Amino acid sequence: MGPVKVTRLEVGILGTNCYLLQDPDTGEGYIIDPGAEARKILDAAGASRLKCLGILCTHGHMDHVGSVGKVAEATGGSVFISEADAGILAGSAQGLASRLGSLFVSKPGGVEFIKGGDTLSFGENTIKVLSTPGHTVGSLSFLVGDGIFCGDLIFQGSIGRTDLKGGSLPDLLNAVSREVWILPDKTNIYTGHGPATTVGIEKETNPFLRNLD
Repeated sequence: MGPVKVTRLEVGILGTNCYLLQDPDTGEGYIIDPGAEARKILDAAGASRLKCLGILCTHGHMDHVGSVGKVAEATGGSVFISEADAGILAGSAQGLASRLGSLFVSKPGGVEFIKGGDTLSFGENTIKVLSTPGHTVGSLSFLVGDGIFCGDLIFQGSIGRTDLKGGSLPDLLNAVSREVWILPDKTNIYTGHGPATTVGIEKETNPFLRNLD
């Protein structure tokens, strides 16, 4: 397995990180969290000659899935998300804020549910799906090569908020301990907002995570 090409795009008013994953040999890959600015994402995918196999959603908040329908339609890729977080894509999300958010999300034609332990592939690369709840009930992370794409689980020096509906600080800390802290210190953490970091750096410096086993 060769190195995976990772392109980061910052989209939307909340500065959400959208990532393009691509096998440099075959051109195959995935788009992670197309939260807004579909044209910007599609232009970058076109410039990279990305053969998009699917759209991966770390969780169901509007700023991470807002453009998923438009991007999926343009690329022909399937949309992958946890069942627990898929309500916003179908317009059936619970709570007033979630229902209002659904109005602004471009709906994909078809959605495939994925869960922790599932795998996807592109070229000779394997994506391992990890269950990492806490920011939302159905939050997922994607482990590929020497990097983990964790959505709003971990930020550089911080963590995702857990005070929204479905959030749980104990669940988030448990997910980090169970799925992230076991990775090598050099593993890159590709965050949902802000700059990338590494497992080793966050173990040493993140005040919310410093005492985790």
